[in-house]
Amino acid sequence: MNLRNLIQSEHLEGNLFLLMSISVLFPFYIGSIIIFLTTLYLLYRHRRELTQIIRKQSWLFIFLIYSLIISIYFRNYIGVAVTFVLFLLNFLFNFYFQTITPQLLLKQIKIFTWGSIPLAIMAFIKYTYYVFMNGYDLLYIFKYHNPQIRAEATFFNPNYYGLYIAMVLVMAIYLMAKSKRSLDRWLSIVVILLNIISLFLTASRWSIPTCIVGIVLMVFFLKPKIAWLIGFALAGGFLTLFIKPDLLPRFTTLAHAFDDRFAIWYTGWQIFLTSPLIGRGPMTYVTFYYLFADQGKMHAHQLLIDTLANYGIVGLMVLIMAFSHYFRNIIERLLQPKIRSELGLIVSMLVTVLFHGMMDVGIFWIQTGYILLSIIVVPFFTLEQLANEV
Repeated sequence: MNLRNLIQSEHLEGNLFLLMSISVLFPFYIGSIIIFLTTLYLLYRHRRELTQIIRKQSWLFIFLIYSLIISIYFRNYIGVAVTFVLFLLNFLFNFYFQTITPQLLLKQIKIFTWGSIPLAIMAFIKYTYYVFMNGYDLLYIFKYHNPQIRAEATFFNPNYYGLYIAMVLVMAIYLMAKSKRSLDRWLSIVVILLNIISLFLTASRWSIPTCIVGIVLMVFFLKPKIAWLIGFALAGGFLTLFIKPDLLPRFTTLAHAFDDRFAIWYTGWQIFLTSPLIGRGPMTYVTFYYLFADQGKMHAHQLLIDTLANYGIVGLMVLIMAFSHYFRNIIERLLQPKIRSELGLIVSMLVTVLFHGMMDVGIFWIQTGYILLSIIVVPFFTLEQLANEV
């Protein structure tokens, strides 16, 4: 392949990834179809490289084969299907890793961030239509303990939308701090304001502290002194909320929410104990909940419990081995001032997802998962180039 064809090839694949990034902001059934078809095309296009990719990602492919075998053994057919999806996503983001450039990464961040504006507007319009049609006022979400309308935009449910908002706020702060164009900064401010409104409209209790953690951490990487001031101010806010919980939607029923979560966690833990070493494959909770509970859930609503129930202790150790090199590289570069902001973006996104995972497993969804991987599956030299360009 000559240089011209190589450039054209990279340009085509870059546009395909931009298309997929736009598609995940639409309802999942639209984005999923586009991502699936594009992945099949890229698999055919890179068919001669697949063996090399498997060798490079040996631990990750061992984990996926392990997941497939366990799912088949326990007749967890949903887990078998999910494992095949994970195989496709692994190949897709290997192609992404080869294709990504500083310009493409920046475009992706802007798509995810600025694309939240129409979603926030959609959520607000849907909310206002409901409250006015039913004789309420705009403060409905704050006044009633069990609101019948919660913002979810194009996402699966309000909690998943809340996780997306948390990631958007992190990216918006990064763009606002790093962009040279005033238009970019103003758009980022609009994004922050609209998404804070949408965050309240989700009435997702855990999404609010998740957003706070992501914001403070991202600001800490950019301006540590300001982050400390924000942290002290938020501590005062939490004290106020403790005294008067009705200031935020659904916080007066927080004790009931924890009771509900504890029951779900207990069921997830009991499922884990039925096969603690090897697990039962992906989506174990929704497949085997009937062993201990009458009501099914998509997952255990806790990232660690859900992972243990799915893959057991052995699977968790293999998963840690698969990603240990990546996290070592991040830790080794944390003190490099040249890419401090870019590493801050990655670390803030990861911590935001892990913090949200204490109460939910919203990251295992095509929209939120794709957005996270698009930001973190990036070569470190690309981050260095991005730091020099923005």
